[in-house]
Amino acid sequence: MPTAVTIDSRRTAPGDWLTAAFLLAFPAIAMLVQGASSAVSIGAGVIAVGALGWRPAGATYGYASPGRHGLAFCVALCAPVAAVALSTLSHGHPLFRTWDSPSRFLLAIPIFLALRRAPQRIFIWADISFTLGAFAALAIALFLPRDWGDGRIGSAFLNPIHFGDLALALGVISAITLNWWRKDSAFARALKIAGLFAGLAASLLSGSRGGWAALPFVAILIVWELGRNKPLQWKVLMPMAVALLLALVYGLSGTVRDRLGDVSSDLAQYTQGHRDTSVGIRLQLYEAASTLIAEHPVLGLGADGFRDKMTSMAKQGALTPKAAAFGEGEVHNQLLAYMANYGMVGGLALLAIYVVPAAFFAAKLKSASRTTRRTALMGLSFALMFFIFGLTVETFDLKSTVSFYATVLAVLAAIAERVDSERPSSPILEIRV
Repeated sequence: MPTAVTIDSRRTAPGDWLTAAFLLAFPAIAMLVQGASSAVSIGAGVIAVGALGWRPAGATYGYASPGRHGLAFCVALCAPVAAVALSTLSHGHPLFRTWDSPSRFLLAIPIFLALRRAPQRIFIWADISFTLGAFAALAIALFLPRDWGDGRIGSAFLNPIHFGDLALALGVISAITLNWWRKDSAFARALKIAGLFAGLAASLLSGSRGGWAALPFVAILIVWELGRNKPLQWKVLMPMAVALLLALVYGLSGTVRDRLGDVSSDLAQYTQGHRDTSVGIRLQLYEAASTLIAEHPVLGLGADGFRDKMTSMAKQGALTPKAAAFGEGEVHNQLLAYMANYGMVGGLALLAIYVVPAAFFAAKLKSASRTTRRTALMGLSFALMFFIFGLTVETFDLKSTVSFYATVLAVLAAIAERVDSERPSSPILEIRV
């Protein structure tokens, strides 16, 4: 049975064009322009606050209050800054600069709420936005690369890990947008598949192996969701095709083989006492963070608490001097970083940023609307990837990555709610896909 995608009959307002430009350009601009992710999200948040206070005469669409999943989504976005504030204030040295990055999650709340009011036809402008973002990442890697050392490619403002992770996420989401709003033309399908390979290529050039760990998990999620109501042949052949693709990437890419081979080599050296390898340094930092969390379990050490402990832990022999120097920059694990600095309160707040949006999108997978289900799959995959990215790097230590994650989640959540809210009795135009 085809699913009805409903389009509002309201006349296009000037603000709709601004919304359309935002939906189309945000991922690409975030990759291309330093500070654009934060600046655009701040601007969108401010405009959204104004839009929420302005109700067009006679407008009937999109004003229903968010359901329990939508409300939980908004509350979860408040959790990180609340946890950071509670921990830092309790230690008597708030360091307000450490509130900056987590506060960016708050901007996603008005964006989500305002976009729920937008006419549905505007959302179609997001159709190729992730594809354009993936192409932008590849263009940077090919034509404007910055070598951060050891041949690791990033952009002028994103290190190889963050750059590679974002490129990978954009490529995967580009592939999921196939037939998002309607059955795509052959050109649109080719473009979106090319976006997948552009994101993969940019990620490979970055050498960010931590991000690659997300691929098998997100592939399983996508195949499982898209495989529902499919014939047995599809359910057998599609996983085989995905496995073959991953095997080809491993077999044909010397970068992948070398980077993955380094993991086993580093682990072997670590067991022999050579701890200053890439993996060895991370393991040292994880052990140090676990020790500090056990000593300060509830509210942690406070802002920069982990960093401030590095010198003393190195003197005690708990860390090598090289690992301590790296630890002054980051823990290389987002959850451990939040728990070390902000305790269990911080850890729960961080988990909420992943789990609550994932639950929101998982609930939307049961929608009768095919477009809503596809949007939900995009959002769930995006949250899953960022959770896995955060296992080996502090994903939210940069304001740009916080803004990118929160804004994309807000956009996808708003689309899922907006499309799902329509009823056949509404005064709308209807398109069959």
